[in-house]
Amino acid sequence: MEAPLPEIAVVVAAPEGKWEPAVHSLLRQSPLPPAAITVVTPDDPPPDPQLHFIRCASETAAERCVEAARAARTPYVAFLHGRDEALPDWLHHLARAAQDDAGLVQCGTLRLRADALVEGITLAPRLDGAAYAVRRDLLHTRDHRAAWVMVPRLLVRRRTDDTAATASAALAVGTGLVRDTRLAPSTHAPSTDVSVHRGAPDLVSVVIPVRDGALTLPAQLRALATQTYTAPWEVLVVDNGSTDSTREVAEKARPDLPGLRIVDAHERPGESYARNRGIASAHGDFIAFCDADDVADPGWLAALAAAAPDVDLIGGSLDSSVLSPMYADEQPAPMTEQTDFLPFARGANCAAWTDVLTTIGGWDESYRGGGEDMDLSWRAHLCGYRVGYVHDARMHYRLRAELSGLARQKWNYGRSGARLYAAYRHAGFERRDNRTVLMNWSWLLLHSSDLARSPSLRRRWIRYGARLSGFLAGSTEQGVRYL
Repeated sequence: MEAPLPEIAVVVAAPEGKWEPAVHSLLRQSPLPPAAITVVTPDDPPPDPQLHFIRCASETAAERCVEAARAARTPYVAFLHGRDEALPDWLHHLARAAQDDAGLVQCGTLRLRADALVEGITLAPRLDGAAYAVRRDLLHTRDHRAAWVMVPRLLVRRRTDDTAATASAALAVGTGLVRDTRLAPSTHAPSTDVSVHRGAPDLVSVVIPVRDGALTLPAQLRALATQTYTAPWEVLVVDNGSTDSTREVAEKARPDLPGLRIVDAHERPGESYARNRGIASAHGDFIAFCDADDVADPGWLAALAAAAPDVDLIGGSLDSSVLSPMYADEQPAPMTEQTDFLPFARGANCAAWTDVLTTIGGWDESYRGGGEDMDLSWRAHLCGYRVGYVHDARMHYRLRAELSGLARQKWNYGRSGARLYAAYRHAGFERRDNRTVLMNWSWLLLHSSDLARSPSLRRRWIRYGARLSGFLAGSTEQGVRYL
């Protein structure tokens, strides 16, 4: 029989006076609600039986947070910023990790910009940027030994524009505990998520980011016009600053796609930026993504929508045999055969519920040229969402034909691989072992003569060489070793 979970009181540090987001998220905690909620704020709100308020000035907020923690009557005390939003099972995961009398338990945070889009994640086992809980009895002692447990999950949404006073107040107790206690790091494997069945989508939105796609977009729009899906849906062509006739091409498709809309996204280049603009403009509760240079199979959308009730984010299959038959050895692997950390849905063929995309902060716009789809899927995984795959949602995929474009793509993939390792290594993403690294670079040197041989061998060498070079560049940029 499993031991009962320890009770956790929560202190909300809000020296700038904004505490409602954190409190609202705490009142939705399940299956473990907070034992008590104390808000440290300069305000004097009306009485609330569910809350206890402690008045503070900005310069005394940290001291008041320490006093609130010491006065708690629970085995553990957790801390949030006032504008944080804890996901519904945050306290449950902290309590499970604390069952072995851990001294400090922390989880990962989603860092959000002012517009609620993702800026990045914090998963490293350090207090800076962390949401955490401490064992209260350790606040009255010194030089004890205890475990510092990391829960490798993204369980708190945190604004990156919080004031220094807020961060200082929320970290005060943890900083003192780290100073006074000998903490040994460890990791707690999170519990398995329980699937929740959703209904069928009310409206599906198909988002197509495009920049100068006048030559290939017509085929994709014709393919969408012949979809077998019969429930309500719409198409959003998101123009990312095209200078060709992309908009005219989209306009001509309106008779065959009555639900088509053109969304302007010229302010910044980038597929992730265009996709986020599409999400913001979509009317659907379920959003599918595809690219302007591919061609959807007739049953593509129907297959995604049929799988939607049982998943939160889903990927479909990519088939290059129709649009790029000469590059059979470059066929993208299906999700069921991926070996990188956690399975991920490729950006050229994926879909998710709108509320899921909103919760995890949308697509990370700082990824350019690759890696953004892995990041999106892995964030969804680590927030506890179900990421699935449906083979029948087939997209005919176009591979790069020009060697310059292929090299640039693979180099960007390599750079993003190093960045993903820097972000997700504390959640279990492992780099290649030394033997594999040596074999990869040795192969590249031994086959350098392929550049002067057949076109297929030259293409293969460029694919591998560009990616390995990207690993080097990304490692330098991120300050990690990912070769």
